[in-house]
Amino acid sequence: STVREALTKSGMSLRNPLNGNARHIDRLHTKRGGHTPYGYAYLDGQLLIDPKEQIIVRKILKLHQSGMSGNAIAAELNHQKIPSRTGKTWRPCVVRRIIKANQTKKTKK
Repeated sequence: STVREALTKSGMSLRNPLNGNARHIDRLHTKRGGHTPYGYAYLDGQLLIDPKEQIIVRKILKLHQSGMSGNAIAAELNHQKIPSRTGKTWRPCVVRRIIKANQTKKTKK
């Protein structure tokens, strides 16, 4: 960090540590990679609650609290013909990810 301080004192501008693509993304105020969590949507770079998906999230959590496994919940959602975000059948790993994400939120509060 001594080099950084010396360069700054000499008036030399330091290169932004972000590469060009990351700076461009920052300017657009959009997310950087990854999937949008189920139950949420991005609008103008803001992560917002998706009311339609939140209904399904609450249903998944309620079924889980009643003792159902991720496999059983996925089967139930498919049986009720509740579409996943992609319109395909529900997979147990997706259901477990939703449960885990919401349990993490509760413990952080």
